[in-house]
Amino acid sequence: MKFLFHEGAGNRIPASMLLVLLSISFVLGGCLDDNKKEKQSQQAMPVKVMKISEQSFPVMGEYVAQIQALKTVNIKARVQGHIKERSFAEGEAVSEGQLLFVIDPRPYQETLKKAEAELASTKASLVKASKDYKRFKALFDQGAVSREEFDSKITDKQVLEANLSNAQAQVDQAKLDLSFTNIVSPMNGIIGRTQVEPGTLVAAESTVLATVSAVDPIYVNFSIPEKEYLVAIREIDKLKKEGKPDKPRKLRIILADGKFYGHNGTFSMADRAVDPATGTLGIRAEFPNPERILRDGQYAKVVVELKKYNDVLVVPTRALLDIQGRKSLLAVVNATVVEKPVTVDYSDDRNTVIKSGIEPGVLIISDGVNKIRPGTPVEPKIVQDKTEAAKQ
Repeated sequence: MKFLFHEGAGNRIPASMLLVLLSISFVLGGCLDDNKKEKQSQQAMPVKVMKISEQSFPVMGEYVAQIQALKTVNIKARVQGHIKERSFAEGEAVSEGQLLFVIDPRPYQETLKKAEAELASTKASLVKASKDYKRFKALFDQGAVSREEFDSKITDKQVLEANLSNAQAQVDQAKLDLSFTNIVSPMNGIIGRTQVEPGTLVAAESTVLATVSAVDPIYVNFSIPEKEYLVAIREIDKLKKEGKPDKPRKLRIILADGKFYGHNGTFSMADRAVDPATGTLGIRAEFPNPERILRDGQYAKVVVELKKYNDVLVVPTRALLDIQGRKSLLAVVNATVVEKPVTVDYSDDRNTVIKSGIEPGVLIISDGVNKIRPGTPVEPKIVQDKTEAAKQ
């Protein structure tokens, strides 16, 4: 059976030729689709970039710290007795010399009276013995008494002199014990809860009556990693070599509510050795505490400037490519991704200081760098012109 195509009057095209024409149109259509897809694949990828510029960059350290009282004293009785009264409110500020407890003084008053009576009796006996000694010495010089009689008077006088010294010591001890019945604060500070109430029998040097802590100023203890300790030490050495004095390191603390404490602290001391188990060095700082906000045992975060860079290029650490120790950044040059090897002077979890390998004003890709290859055409969009360091 034959198929004919009519065009106009009397013109006919064979069906076989029609099939050939249709095949050619399908092939040409497929080629056009492939070219369209290839063109689409070569379109620029939109990327977010940042323009790097020179800036100041402080290397900050942040560490968990615990607050410690400058001095803590357990108040104990120095003599045995019953607590007669307590003269302070728990948790209040106390002053040096302030009366805290009174132990029943009557037994010690009686002991003092007996010691003073013994002292008076010994003094009277010594006065008589001294007179006898003088009289017998004169008689002995005249040959009216024997040597033995004179020596006995000398001995009596010496014994009574020794007894007088002992009696005086007994009086002094009795006065001291009596004074110990008034228990006073050894320093300015805050007193805690009382451990005894009036009427309690306390033993000497054993029962803790209360605890006083000196809290102004106050210590803040923390540990710094060895790497960051070296950053600070090398900065100090560098300043010394340049003849520049190292400015005092001002420390700040963040309290549990997330707010900065109102006073700056100063470095107090560093431990003698690095802890081999943790690789950290113990540091102690001192903070003023006039409002007594800081308390012994409290936790906080210490923030300290370890080093200050001036006019350096700083990039987010997430923008850095690190392949087998070779570090580089992905820059956008003429709408194309270009890999730029760089050398790093300092790096932490958030920021990296670039020593060389890139210039100010270059656009770099800071996010998703592991998904983009050099040579890729891109459409850059500047989202910020400052690093996280500049924001901080």
